[in-house]
Amino acid sequence: MVTHGSLRLDLDPTGAFRLYLLEEPPLLLAEAGPALPDTDFAALTLTEATAVPTALGPARRLTATAESRAGQLRQTLTVDCYPQWPDALILQWCFENRGAKPLPLTGLACPVLHLAADWLAGTTPWTFQGVAVAWGQDFAFPLPEQFARENSLRHRDYGEGGGIPLIYCWNRRAGLALACVEPTPVLWSLPVSADPQQGVQLALTPPGPLTLAPGATLSSPRGLLSLHHGDFYAPLARYRELLTAQGLAPAAPQAEAYAPAWCSWGYEFDVRPAELLGVLPKLRELGLHWLTLDDRWFDRYGDWNPRADTFPGGEATLRALVDEVHAAGAYAQLWWYPLCVEDGSGSWDSHTYGVSEVLRAHPDWLLLNADGSVARNNRGLAILCPAHPEVQAYTVALTERFIHAWGFDGHKLDNIYTVPPCYNPAHRHARPEEACAGFAEVYRRIFETTRALKPYSVTQICPCGTPLTHTLLPALDQAVTADPTSSAQIRQRIKVYKGLLGPRAAVFADHVELSDGGADFASEIGAGGVPATKFVWPADPEVRARLQEWWALTPEKEAVWRRWLALYDRYRLAEGETLNLYDLAFDFPETHLIRRGERLYYAFYAPAYTGPVVLRGLAPRRYRLTDWATGQPVGVVTGPEATVKADFTAYWLLEAAPDDDTASTPLVHLD
Repeated sequence: MVTHGSLRLDLDPTGAFRLYLLEEPPLLLAEAGPALPDTDFAALTLTEATAVPTALGPARRLTATAESRAGQLRQTLTVDCYPQWPDALILQWCFENRGAKPLPLTGLACPVLHLAADWLAGTTPWTFQGVAVAWGQDFAFPLPEQFARENSLRHRDYGEGGGIPLIYCWNRRAGLALACVEPTPVLWSLPVSADPQQGVQLALTPPGPLTLAPGATLSSPRGLLSLHHGDFYAPLARYRELLTAQGLAPAAPQAEAYAPAWCSWGYEFDVRPAELLGVLPKLRELGLHWLTLDDRWFDRYGDWNPRADTFPGGEATLRALVDEVHAAGAYAQLWWYPLCVEDGSGSWDSHTYGVSEVLRAHPDWLLLNADGSVARNNRGLAILCPAHPEVQAYTVALTERFIHAWGFDGHKLDNIYTVPPCYNPAHRHARPEEACAGFAEVYRRIFETTRALKPYSVTQICPCGTPLTHTLLPALDQAVTADPTSSAQIRQRIKVYKGLLGPRAAVFADHVELSDGGADFASEIGAGGVPATKFVWPADPEVRARLQEWWALTPEKEAVWRRWLALYDRYRLAEGETLNLYDLAFDFPETHLIRRGERLYYAFYAPAYTGPVVLRGLAPRRYRLTDWATGQPVGVVTGPEATVKADFTAYWLLEAAPDDDTASTPLVHLD
């Protein structure tokens, strides 16, 4: 038995266990079957030790060893507890084939958790699933009664892959997280399933059948089991702490990462320099000083030369464009997609792929699948092997060209998921998985090269429609909500990244045009995001004729944009500290809370709501409440908690500022 914080883990002789929340009486959270369900083990041997050195620091360790009755297999399970992380257990299995024959590890799961029905009874539980499985996915959602998702961390040709190796299930009473805490890529899966008869299951499983050779050993990835209360924020924050302790820390935010931005994507694939320069006066009026040159300014993926039809002067035209942006007091960011190359196969939108010059010169740089086929990304492009030293050097040279030679001030790195193992024999990899580790190294080099050249630079990494791959955390200034399909996704993803990267992380809320109604600044700003836009200005009929979507900045829209961007600049909530005092699943209305100095900023969201709202996080003092979106005073309350009457449609944004005027009349608290 292991007791740590509010958790108790009870082992049986097979290595199966039960996990309890220590309340009165103890609440069963989950049962875990044996890691190898069809193996007949003899009695379990338990040993305990303190101050065991580990990659996470000194641990109190329980070691459980069992041998199969046939004598061929030895299984060792270690359970590590750390005083700095109460309610968290780190589990790892090791298997040794002590026999003379190969040993299939059939049905291996390290672990598989069967969540207790009594715990989950009463309300539909919610789940967070951090693996990148499909564009547009909800990161957290109510768990359907019937559900199954593999959540494989492996790359998928023509698709996504990677993501955050953490799954979480919670209700009003408690939540249980399962995560892989290795700081390097692990190509296992975190399947989640739900069934009326079988219940809810969470697991950490290998990528297919495994066989252990005679005398060989296999160690599972280290898995985290952690207890929480509330939504996904706390387990993601705990996961961040564990990665940071192993040297995989998010990059520290810097000032320009909080600046709102305009992006040329409103002009879609065929933007011209004149259109970019034409919008500059309007950006200056609106207080926007970051401009992003988006997709398809280039001739071929991999070569990254300006297109002759839209940038006819080539590099000189591009340099002149950036010079004019700088002369206007603004900064310029460049869209690109590292590690991809055209090999004559496929197309994207109107662009039919040719053969990139870099590939003609270096055909041996390609990343190959196990069957010898060319690995392909989500756009069907060939992938350059990120573990190849010459590919890494080429990518650094591109970065230097864009930032130093052309003058850009940062990057929008788009469609960034992961890569598969590389089986190209020309690369002489010690392990095919070197490519997966090299993927993070390439992005680290882009980031560090850019920061060295321009310390104020801003590097975005956008995993379009999915969660960010965890090994990229040190390589970005801004996380991106990444093509949200609704305002609810914007708010949810902002909170996800505040948990994963830190409570003051810069989270690019993506173009406000993607929000409900195309103008929901209240969701982008109130939840703590950095707002952005992709409007077209001026409204040129010839431009409109070539576009699939039309995002003109009309006079009516301009008034809205001007108001909200001024509000963002006044309050700068993205720079504040997100406080995790509300559950996005079970508190209604949906509430976000940010602290800046002694002031607290509440953001309430619902289609329409009339009723009480609870103000948490107050100090035991008086506060004056103001609707900061309208400037209207609301009244005065006294902490540490207050209840006030709300009546709003879509949103209500409150500032609670310390009030020292004792003559003020406090609000009447609701019963």
